[in-house]
Amino acid sequence: MGHPEGVYAFDAATAVRSERPGTYAIDLDPAWSVGPGLLNGGYLMALGVRAALADGPHPDPLAVSATFLRPLAAGPATALTVPLRSGRTVASTRVSLTSAPGEPPGVDLQVTTASLCGDAPEWTDVRAPAIAAPQDCLGMTMPGYESPGLAQVLQYAFDPDTSGWLRGRPGTEPLLNLWLRFADGRPVDPLALVLMADACPPVSFATGRLGWAPTISMQVLVRGRPAPGWCQVQARSRLVAGGFSDEEAMIWDSTGALVAQARQIAVPPRHG
Repeated sequence: MGHPEGVYAFDAATAVRSERPGTYAIDLDPAWSVGPGLLNGGYLMALGVRAALADGPHPDPLAVSATFLRPLAAGPATALTVPLRSGRTVASTRVSLTSAPGEPPGVDLQVTTASLCGDAPEWTDVRAPAIAAPQDCLGMTMPGYESPGLAQVLQYAFDPDTSGWLRGRPGTEPLLNLWLRFADGRPVDPLALVLMADACPPVSFATGRLGWAPTISMQVLVRGRPAPGWCQVQARSRLVAGGFSDEEAMIWDSTGALVAQARQIAVPPRHG
């Protein structure tokens, strides 16, 4: 799906058009996919956030919770918004993404918005891990594996120490360290962090367990406005059991400031 000249791909792909109060027309862009017919969950969440921002008084996402109910196909769709609360500090909106008005939702979100700042943290016990510089990292290429659409719109740089799977030598721990930025140079802002919180491959890839890992439920917390440049991402699983896997992600900006946190529960790829 093309986009107007001079418009960044992410902005074109998350554009919303008001049809009437609480109803926005959207176009689900197949470029933001993780496989044939499979749109990325972070992309869908960013679309829902865009509708909430258009409907509310604050400029930035603060907290986003999403339940993924059924797949949505690329093409025309609808975002339905219901304001829940509007205050001077935060506002909350419920957003449903559907293939058409009257159809059951594919994604149900609650979006809390605020005005974020770039102030230094008062306290934190989380520091970005030391990983290789982007120019010394690995790209999203692996023999026998077709890169997803996301690899065309985002630039990935995987730390070699946790990316043996890219060379056919998977590790034993579901842990990924990498750098991310937009392929077309778009600056990363709070909305983009919602996308990037779910833009990593499933952490099971680190152990050689490849394939689609559908997200059931996810929460993203946006903690600040990122500085320009690459974002550093760490994603890991704490428990894989009973047919489900959790995944935690943290994102730091180019200065080492923690700017986003995320957690999700998903179905890991099948063995073999």
